[in-house]
Amino acid sequence: MNKFFKKWILEALEEMPNEFTVSHVLDNIVEKRGTSMYIGNTQGIGYYLCKREDLVTRIGDGVYVRNDYEIQ
Repeated sequence: MNKFFKKWILEALEEMPNEFTVSHVLDNIVEKRGTSMYIGNTQGIGYYLCKREDLVTRIGDGVYVRNDYEIQ
Protein backbone atom coordinates (compact mmCIF):
# COMPACT_ATOMS: atom_id res chain seq x y z
CA MET A 1 0.00 0.00 0.00
CA ASN A 2 1.40 3.38 -0.95
CA LYS A 3 1.46 6.62 1.03
CA PHE A 4 -1.12 8.28 -1.23
CA PHE A 5 -3.72 5.61 -0.57
CA LYS A 6 -3.09 5.69 3.19
CA LYS A 7 -3.59 9.46 3.17
CA TRP A 8 -6.80 9.13 1.15
CA ILE A 9 -8.14 6.51 3.58
CA LEU A 10 -7.61 8.88 6.51
CA GLU A 11 -9.32 11.72 4.62
CA ALA A 12 -12.28 9.49 3.78
CA LEU A 13 -12.63 8.42 7.43
CA GLU A 14 -13.34 12.01 8.42
CA GLU A 15 -16.49 11.97 6.27
CA MET A 16 -17.81 8.54 7.27
CA PRO A 17 -21.06 8.24 9.24
CA ASN A 18 -21.26 6.53 12.62
CA GLU A 19 -21.15 2.98 11.21
CA PHE A 20 -19.51 2.19 7.88
CA THR A 21 -17.90 -0.57 5.87
CA VAL A 22 -14.67 -0.57 3.90
CA SER A 23 -16.76 -0.43 0.72
CA HIS A 24 -18.09 2.94 1.84
CA VAL A 25 -14.52 4.17 2.33
CA LEU A 26 -13.48 2.93 -1.12
CA ASP A 27 -16.54 4.51 -2.74
CA ASN A 28 -15.69 7.84 -1.11
CA ILE A 29 -12.11 7.69 -2.37
CA VAL A 30 -13.14 6.80 -5.93
CA GLU A 31 -15.78 9.54 -5.90
CA LYS A 32 -13.19 12.17 -4.96
CA ARG A 33 -10.09 10.89 -6.76
CA GLY A 34 -11.56 9.00 -9.70
CA THR A 35 -9.92 5.82 -10.84
CA SER A 36 -6.21 5.95 -10.26
CA MET A 37 -3.43 3.41 -10.32
CA TYR A 38 -2.73 4.34 -6.68
CA ILE A 39 -6.14 3.24 -5.40
CA GLY A 40 -6.09 -0.16 -3.75
CA ASN A 41 -8.92 -2.53 -2.88
CA THR A 42 -11.21 -3.20 0.06
CA GLN A 43 -8.87 -5.83 1.50
CA GLY A 44 -6.09 -3.26 1.76
CA ILE A 45 -8.40 -0.78 3.44
CA GLY A 46 -9.60 -3.41 5.93
CA TYR A 47 -6.04 -4.43 6.76
CA TYR A 48 -4.99 -0.81 7.26
CA LEU A 49 -8.00 -0.06 9.50
CA CYS A 50 -7.37 -3.16 11.62
CA LYS A 51 -3.77 -1.99 12.14
CA ARG A 52 -4.95 1.47 13.19
CA GLU A 53 -7.00 0.59 16.27
CA ASP A 54 -6.62 4.18 17.48
CA LEU A 55 -8.85 5.36 14.60
CA VAL A 56 -11.63 2.78 14.35
CA THR A 57 -13.22 -0.10 16.23
CA ARG A 58 -14.54 -3.15 14.46
CA ILE A 59 -18.08 -3.84 15.72
CA GLY A 60 -19.20 -6.54 13.34
CA ASP A 61 -18.35 -8.53 10.25
CA GLY A 62 -16.81 -5.80 8.11
CA VAL A 63 -18.57 -3.00 10.00
CA TYR A 64 -16.50 -0.31 11.68
CA VAL A 65 -17.18 2.74 13.81
CA ARG A 66 -14.89 5.73 14.22
CA ASN A 67 -13.44 6.08 17.71
CA ASP A 68 -14.67 9.65 18.08
CA TYR A 69 -18.21 8.25 18.30
CA GLU A 70 -19.55 6.29 21.23
CA ILE A 71 -20.54 2.71 20.43
CA GLN A 72 -24.21 2.19 21.25
